[in-house]
Amino acid sequence: MDNYTISVPNETHYEAIGNFLFEDYLQRERCCVTSGLSAEMAEKGLDMTNNTSGEIISALQEGLTLITVDNKDPGTIVGVAINVKAKDDTDLEISNFPRSRQAIMKFVKHLKEGHDITKECSGQGLYLWMLGVKQIHCGKGFARRLTEKSIELAQQHNMSFISSVASSAETVHLFENMGFETKSEMKFQEFIMDDQMPGFPDATPLDKARFTVKRL
Repeated sequence: MDNYTISVPNETHYEAIGNFLFEDYLQRERCCVTSGLSAEMAEKGLDMTNNTSGEIISALQEGLTLITVDNKDPGTIVGVAINVKAKDDTDLEISNFPRSRQAIMKFVKHLKEGHDITKECSGQGLYLWMLGVKQIHCGKGFARRLTEKSIELAQQHNMSFISSVASSAETVHLFENMGFETKSEMKFQEFIMDDQMPGFPDATPLDKARFTVKRL
């Protein structure tokens, strides 16, 4: 770990973060893969002007995201924890997004229904939106360190909790070990859109996600 640094990124890092997310992490993340969003991004390539990219840029501008950088090559992003202030997304207009992204947004909203964590924890919280490590560096402890640093960052901002939606067995296991509580869980195959079509047409019976929370 001595050769790597975790820090809050600035604008000079945005393009490298975007490349990592679009070319590596989001091509493997199960919500994106099973909804069809990964395939759409692979076909269209990186476009920092579309709605998905706009979401990412807005998140980065909150100043709560963390990146792991290789000190031997400062331009290389090894991992990211894209953090934002936990908020209610009910007013977000999702019709401007592609169907695949709408499926993910509606699925996450469904997972959070009935859980007013801000009220339960009596304060503002941090939402760990995306936790990703470059595939060649997986299994080396980078995800744990990014999560630990995200918790520290939330505490520095006097936040009362950190929450996240985990969609991989590895992340679920990590969060369990770090004291996150599972608030809800659902298989992707069980999620049906308003038109009665599957939200995640490529999901397997093993694909599921958990809404998890850790009080601080």
